[in-house]
Amino acid sequence: MNLIGKLYERLSNACYRMRLKNDNFTIITNTCIAGVMYHKLGKQFISPTINLWMEDEDFLKFVHDMDAYLEKPLRFIQGRDTTPVAYCGDVMIHFNHYTTEEDAEAKWSARKVRINKDNLFIICSDRANPETTHVISHEDMLSLKAIPCKGRVVFSTRNYDDIDYIVPLPKDPEGDYVNRYMLDKNEKLNRWRWESAFDWVHWINTGEVKVMS
Repeated sequence: MNLIGKLYERLSNACYRMRLKNDNFTIITNTCIAGVMYHKLGKQFISPTINLWMEDEDFLKFVHDMDAYLEKPLRFIQGRDTTPVAYCGDVMIHFNHYTTEEDAEAKWSARKVRINKDNLFIICSDRANPETTHVISHEDMLSLKAIPCKGRVVFSTRNYDDIDYIVPLPKDPEGDYVNRYMLDKNEKLNRWRWESAFDWVHWINTGEVKVMS
């Protein structure tokens, strides 16, 4: 990381922490974004979905019946990944920032009991499954309204008048869905794309999605 990037990140994180009014919040997501947010805000990980990823279609199943899935044991499998992969029921979870199955299961188990259901936030996207090119539909995005939570966000290339929690992000060169590298940083400022896409601290404080112009 370059010196300018380090300085910018340190100052911006300090500003984020000064603005934060909410506490003890759980962010459930299917990418590494929750861990990054907790880290920037200096908060404990009170979500099991840290340092892992799921396909969007699996994530939708998970969040719509989260209590039931969290009761299920992890069943690790041998796959193409060099990092642990497990099924939680019929949902596949890639523990891509863990080196052993034991560590992945221990962190998952410890963090899932910390979930604060009264201060719950959900993040997903319309990234395509690289093997099926499946993209979550308008109905899928709309279905998130049925989940009791304080705030929800869908990163998408599309927009709908009846969904007020879509945050636009760049389109993938190969299709009309969010670029799979939506978490890439600005090389000079060490800034994540979503940081400039919406006011995420305001979202955690209020549940309101405020898209940046």
